[in-house]
Amino acid sequence: MRSAVVTGGQGFIGRHLVGALRQRGVAVTTIGRRPAADVAHVVLDDASWDSPALDWALEDAEPDCIFHLAGQARGTPAELTHTNADLVRALFRALKRTGLRPRLILAGSAAEYGSAIRDGEPVPETATCAPLSPYGVSKQAQTRAALAYGDATGTPVLVARIFNALGPDMPTHLAIGDFANQIASMPGHCGTLHVGNIDVRRDMIDVEHIATLLCQLADKRDARGVVNICSGQAPLLRDLVEMLIDFSGRKVDIEVDWSRVRGNEPRTIIGSTDLLERLGCPPPPTNFQGVIARISRAMEQRAMRVS
Repeated sequence: MRSAVVTGGQGFIGRHLVGALRQRGVAVTTIGRRPAADVAHVVLDDASWDSPALDWALEDAEPDCIFHLAGQARGTPAELTHTNADLVRALFRALKRTGLRPRLILAGSAAEYGSAIRDGEPVPETATCAPLSPYGVSKQAQTRAALAYGDATGTPVLVARIFNALGPDMPTHLAIGDFANQIASMPGHCGTLHVGNIDVRRDMIDVEHIATLLCQLADKRDARGVVNICSGQAPLLRDLVEMLIDFSGRKVDIEVDWSRVRGNEPRTIIGSTDLLERLGCPPPPTNFQGVIARISRAMEQRAMRVS
């Protein structure tokens, strides 16, 4: 792979992926809504996706692979469908207009599985998806559109179904990002951390490992369809929260906010890594203490800049 386009390259996972690609000597062009200075970057608002502007960006980059990470995790069902499903269809139309046939890797989500998840059982890619949230529904629509495009055109398409990513500067709509932000924002050396149900286990994976796996899968020409991007490890969320508190050096009381508690959620959600292993890309073990320390340091530094 000599060249790649990364949509959403300024996002949490996108930044790490761009760095991993550049370390491998890949020429990277990113596409996003905001300007960027450190890479070749094309600014496109949503309306410009279905216009010659996207065609020109793709023709100029001549990518061997497109990593489509642009997406939206929060919003109304209509907003989520537009960003997560409609934009990818606009990308496919641009590829048809330009005649380009790069490999396509799209960021899917474990939220697509929904009620297919069985408590404590590793969920395989063959599970019949039954998403329960508007976000999961929109990501499943993206997956269906991508696989249909691959079947219709013969384009190698891979949906990387990502589980819970952990890493510095992770967004605060994710549980660990929210908890780290709450702790870092506490005045003085003590405070109260508001949580939901933290006595659950979730498959979590270092964002740097996600970037590495995406790069490896891009070079696997037989990797098509759907593959879980997960660690196969499901730490207790409470243990990670306790690590955050320890690294902060603060005296923190934990208080359950019942508005954050979801009803009837599985105690343990874990992804199957069998397919990753068969593809020759077994995920490395996640050092949870190490990644939580990085998250804590980054959030403390951000809090200091804001103050």
